Amino acid sequence: MLSRSYLHRAAPALAFVVAILGNAAMLTTPLRAAEGLAVGACVTVKGQTGRIIKLTPGGYLVQGEGKAPSEALNWARSDVDPGPCPHPPTAAQLAQPHKCFASDADSRGASGLERSYRSVIRRTFAHPAEPGMDGAVTIHFQSFKIGAPRRWMVSDGYNFSADRSKPIRELRVLFTTCTDYRTAISLRQMERNFDCFTAPTGETVCQVSGSTGGMLPDKTQYIPKQ
Repeated sequence: MLSRSYLHRAAPALAFVVAILGNAAMLTTPLRAAEGLAVGACVTVKGQTGRIIKLTPGGYLVQGEGKAPSEALNWARSDVDPGPCPHPPTAAQLAQPHKCFASDADSRGASGLERSYRSVIRRTFAHPAEPGMDGAVTIHFQSFKIGAPRRWMVSDGYNFSADRSKPIRELRVLFTTCTDYRTAISLRQMERNFDCFTAPTGETVCQVSGSTGGMLPDKTQYIPKQ
């Protein structure tokens, strides 16, 4: 057994060792800078501002700046720092649509021929969502130009299912599609050339015929739902 005098002499050294071990434990324990934050608190996560919308076991559900509540992410408390508050939406952001428009009615065409072509292109691009799914697409036409009828040419030979006794018409159409997702909408503006002709069944068919000089580039916008 150790004598009392030895233990008395060793006590300061033991205390020093205990202090070192205690400091090491503190260094290896994750800091909890964001303990006790409440719903609605302004926070920063990975450099992005947001607000807490729900408390979760060991963390926070944070709605990031410019995001919809459905896009909120769950973060561990160690990833969340208090403040600053996210910027309020700008007037331009508030003016953005947050739901898809209805497809243009074919009756908006200026003539019977245009109404027919509008119907064909609408059915090509617009469609409802699959049962139980999102992703319905609607269409709006900004410009609709119909060229004069022309005869078939050798370069049109790829349309083997066409009635070549009837003419082709070329279109240039500027339109926007809107895809309706669960948490956002996606707008895409396109300008396209179409070749429209008559199928052997008598049905009107319009096919994208590629792009030429002077056409507008596509524009895509993704807008979270609020």
